[in-house]
Amino acid sequence: MKRSIIAFMLLLTVSAMASAQTGLEINQIFNGKYAGDPKVTETMISGSHQFLRHHDLNVFSTFKGPAVKYALIIEPLVLADGAKSIGRNIRYKEGKLHYAFFMLRPLTENGEKINRFLYYLNNLPQKGNNMMVLYLEGTISQNEANSLIQSMAKNVK
Repeated sequence: MKRSIIAFMLLLTVSAMASAQTGLEINQIFNGKYAGDPKVTETMISGSHQFLRHHDLNVFSTFKGPAVKYALIIEPLVLADGAKSIGRNIRYKEGKLHYAFFMLRPLTENGEKINRFLYYLNNLPQKGNNMMVLYLEGTISQNEANSLIQSMAKNVK
C-alpha cells in the first residue's frame, strides 16, 4: 500500500512538472525518459521548496548528460522552443550550438506575470564534457536568471 501511495505521489509530481512546460518541446526531456542512464542527472523542482522561494521560481528543471550521446537529441528541441522566444542569445562553436539563452513568452498565473527562461550549454568540442539544459519559471528577473544560470554552468564539467 505504501508503495502505491509513493508511486501515485511521484506520478502527480511528474504530471505537475510536465504541465509547467506544456507546449514546449523540451518537455520531452524532463519526463524521466533518460533517468536510467547513470551519466544523466535530471532535476525537477516545483511547489513550495526553499530553493524556489529564494530565487522567485515556481519551476526549476535541469538536465545534464554526456554531450556525445544527447546533444543531437536535445539541440533541436531547444532550438524549436527558442524559435518562439521573445529574446535570445545564441553562440555556435565549430559549427555546433554551444550556448543558448532564451526568454520565452511569459505566462499569466492568477494575474501575475510568470517569466520563463531556457538555457543550453554544450561543451562537446572539449572531449568528454557534459551538456546541460535549464528551464526556469517564476517571477525571477532576467538578471537574476542570468546569475543563477552562470553559477549552475560552472558545474557542467
